[in-house]
Amino acid sequence: MSQNKVRNMKEPQIEQIISDYEPELRYAAFRYVRNWVVVDDIMQEVFLKVFLKLEFLGEPSKLKAWLYQITRNQCIDYLRSKVVKATVLMDDVEELRYSANETVEKTIVEKYDREMLYEHIDALPKDYKQTLSLYYFGDYTYSEISQLLSKDISFVKNKLFRGRRLLKKVYEDNKAIV
Repeated sequence: MSQNKVRNMKEPQIEQIISDYEPELRYAAFRYVRNWVVVDDIMQEVFLKVFLKLEFLGEPSKLKAWLYQITRNQCIDYLRSKVVKATVLMDDVEELRYSANETVEKTIVEKYDREMLYEHIDALPKDYKQTLSLYYFGDYTYSEISQLLSKDISFVKNKLFRGRRLLKKVYEDNKAIV
């Protein structure tokens, strides 16, 4: 199949993916990098990678997790880049030096903890994964999650309660291994 035919087949899919997931992914990226201008660049990279790798996606049901993983990896790549390190060293040196309640180490630990939480949630069954992701990463309230999922609020509370219990077990199991 020619390159143009493949591209023409992909474009409607990519447009649909962008319209369905871009707001969520932009917000997730912002939570990492805290800069909307950088988020624009990251989103371009994310959707370029999606365009180039869409045919390698195995199960369409895993699309959302795949998109979040690409976005997360792009954010981490950005944060590791020399540009960010140089910017932090040059622009924020006074803020870092005199900051009494926000240390660099604390920020790094929080980002690591958030990544671990994401990985643990991603390993849970779909019902729990979706509800917990909306709650922890989307910062939605119970009623907002209820509306998004078209479920009763008691369903949402139940999934969050049980999902947290499963997460607690996963964390306890990981501490036993370490």
